[in-house]
Amino acid sequence: MRRYRLGIVILLVTVAVLALSSCGSSSGNKRLTKQQFAAKAGALCVSFNQGEKAARKASGNLANPTPKILVAYLEKTTPLFEKRIADLKKLKPPAGDQAAVKQIVGFETKQATLARQLIAALKKNDVAKANTLLASGSANSAKAKSLYTKLGVTACAKSG
Repeated sequence: MRRYRLGIVILLVTVAVLALSSCGSSSGNKRLTKQQFAAKAGALCVSFNQGEKAARKASGNLANPTPKILVAYLEKTTPLFEKRIADLKKLKPPAGDQAAVKQIVGFETKQATLARQLIAALKKNDVAKANTLLASGSANSAKAKSLYTKLGVTACAKSG
């Protein structure tokens, strides 16, 4: 159970980091300013965190989770990951930040894939695979947080 508790902490951090991609689309083809991008992304991190909190509450006791509880949680949050990715792709960040945002989209796409793989591993009660996936998620989370910080999206960099 100790490994699951640590895993949940890692998972919650990962989920929170994914918050950036729930951003709404920008209007037209005009690029957002750095401040506009950070504001939209930050507001969407707050919105995502509310959805994640509701999923956490509805899923059961994540302080001492069972594989079944983790699966319930992931099945509620993974669609949120995927929506965030789609919404982030709609934003038009400043040209100088485009590469960083593209990297974030890559990290978040990998996170969504890892979440789906984690659901499958937990359903099979494959603890070793689940722990490997959680470690990968933690590494992605750290990389994404670093990029959020560089972009000035402090709400996403500090979430989790």
